[in-house]
Amino acid sequence: MPDVSVRAERIAPAAPAAAPGAFARALRWRYWPLLPAALLFLLVFVVPVGEVAIWSVRGEAGWGLSNVQQVVADGPFRTILGSTLRLSLTVGVACVAFGYPVAYFLTTRTPRQQRLLLLFITIPLWVSVLIRTYSWIVLLGREGLINSLVKAWGLSDTPLHLLYTRGAVYAAMIQVLLPIAILTMFSSMSSINRALLSAARILGATPGRAFLRVFLPLSASGAVSAGVLTFVLSLGFFITPALVGGPKDAMIANVIAQQISETLDWGLGSALGMTLLVVGLAVVAVTGVVMRRFTSLSSEGGTR
Repeated sequence: MPDVSVRAERIAPAAPAAAPGAFARALRWRYWPLLPAALLFLLVFVVPVGEVAIWSVRGEAGWGLSNVQQVVADGPFRTILGSTLRLSLTVGVACVAFGYPVAYFLTTRTPRQQRLLLLFITIPLWVSVLIRTYSWIVLLGREGLINSLVKAWGLSDTPLHLLYTRGAVYAAMIQVLLPIAILTMFSSMSSINRALLSAARILGATPGRAFLRVFLPLSASGAVSAGVLTFVLSLGFFITPALVGGPKDAMIANVIAQQISETLDWGLGSALGMTLLVVGLAVVAVTGVVMRRFTSLSSEGGTR
C-alpha cells in the first residue's frame, strides 16, 4: 500500500522562497512617498532649530547655560514669559468657549447650509493678519467707530481708552484664531454618530442630558485639540500685541525680535526661543497624557 504522506508531499506545491532583499524593496516602495516631506521637515525645522539650540548654549566665553539661566531666573524675561503663557491660555480657552456652540450649530445644519456657513467662517482667513489687526485700530481708536458711537449717543464726553490695552490684545487675537478653533471642533463633531443622541432620547434622557452625557464627552477631544492648537499659535503672536497692546502687553515673541534685531544678542534671543518651544511641547505632551487618561477619545461606536 503506497504511503499517503509521500504522495501528499509530491502533490502539494512547495512554498516559494523569499527573494533576497524583498523586504527591503517593499519598505522602499511603501515609504518612499514620505521622503520629500521628511527632507523638507529636516531642512526647514530640524536643522534651524538645532542651530538655534546651539546658539542658546554658546556665548562669547564658550559653551554654557548663562543665557538659559538669564531667561528662567527671576527677572523681566521670566515675567514676560509668564504673561505670555497666561495670555495664550486665556485666548485658547476663549476660542473654545466661543467656537464650541458655533461648531455644534454647524453639525445640526444641512450639508448645503454647512457649506455656506463654513464659507463665511473661513473668509477672515483669506485676509492678512496685519490688515485684520489694523482694522481693530480703526475700531478701537480715539476717533474710531466705537468712540464715535459713544460720543454720538451722549454716553461719554471723553473718548474711551480701548486701544493699547490687554483687552484689545485679547479681542484681536481671539478674532484671528477663532475660525481655526471652529473648524477643528467641527471636524471632530462631524464624525460623531448622531444616532447615539436619538438612542439616549428613546431611553428617556432629556435633550440636555443626552447632550451632556453623550455628545459632550465624544466631542471633548476636538475641543481640547482646538484649545491646544490656539494656545500654541498664540505663543508666537508678534504683530497683534505690538500694534494693539501697550508696553505691559509685550509677548515673548516681541522680546525675541528685540534681542535679535536691536540689541544683537543672538544667544539670549535663541535661549528665549528654545524656552518657548520647550514650553509649547510640554503643554502638548501633558494635554495628550490627560486626554488619554480622563477623556473618551473616539470611543467604539461613537463615530460614524
